[in-house]
Amino acid sequence: MSKSTVDFSAPRWRQCLLKLTRVVIHDDRRRLVLMPDRMSAEDECGKIKREYGAAMIASKIVKVGRGKSGTYTLAYTVREFRTEALF
Repeated sequence: MSKSTVDFSAPRWRQCLLKLTRVVIHDDRRRLVLMPDRMSAEDECGKIKREYGAAMIASKIVKVGRGKSGTYTLAYTVREFRTEALF
């Protein structure tokens, strides 16, 4: 006869309970506008990469407008993870 590893006669407070959780991923797309030149847009991109680290998953610098009157826009995505209890 084999012994059972679970003792059903033990009080409930001695039994192991598992917490049910889920991981929620939230992608937040952000935009910085009105940078006068590409160099300042690249500097801002580097600063934001240092701030968020691996959470920053994508960045793109786009020129809006033509000639000297055009401005640069920095668009980037930050991915955040949250763990939520189900019950």
